[in-house]
Amino acid sequence: MPTKQIQPIEDNSKTIAHLTQERIRTAILEGILSPGTRIDQNQLARDLNVSLVPVREALKKLESEGFVQIIPRRGAFVTNTSIKDMEDLYFARSIIEGQAGYHAAPKLTDSILAQLDSLHLKMGEALEQHEYTEFTHLNRQFHFLIYDAAGSIYVSNMIASLWDLAERYRYRYVFFRDQTAVIQEEHKAILEACHAHDSKTLRETIVYHMNQTLHGIRSFVEQNQFKKD
Repeated sequence: MPTKQIQPIEDNSKTIAHLTQERIRTAILEGILSPGTRIDQNQLARDLNVSLVPVREALKKLESEGFVQIIPRRGAFVTNTSIKDMEDLYFARSIIEGQAGYHAAPKLTDSILAQLDSLHLKMGEALEQHEYTEFTHLNRQFHFLIYDAAGSIYVSNMIASLWDLAERYRYRYVFFRDQTAVIQEEHKAILEACHAHDSKTLRETIVYHMNQTLHGIRSFVEQNQFKKD
């Protein structure tokens, strides 16, 4: 069975550095570049069909995002994932996303609410059909429609950065495969708070949903570690 490989970069309107960064991030999320491993920059440049310059630029940016750790005289390493790191990440997310929802609630227009209703239905269909990649895409749209309504580009950018980091866990531990009904009920509660323009309830339902996600991923990780032991 063929193993996954990092796809080389073809000609594109995007900058080579940006494309390099995207490809390396995807390789980390998909486990092609495993947590804790040293990154062979020369091999990476050959795999991507680029020079070392965009690889180094990409790794510096990925370090600022938390995906890579650059150690002087030792090189670049894929950041290790751990339950402690995951809990810290979700703690930060719950504070920022909860407040974003609080401030977004009174600003949710009929148009935004209609889009949220549509996305909620599509998310349910994706889960029922086991289309988990599609669900992940729709789920992000759903939440960011709410967060962006708060009206702060800085808050939206911070949340986006934290979501990208959380993908290291969600991608590897797709615990929600057996939690379709529960997840959709949590999203329904968020949706109802949006329609009611209830700031406090929206903040609470977002934080609850996030805590349930954290609990599910933590349980999955611990069970699998126990099996390995």
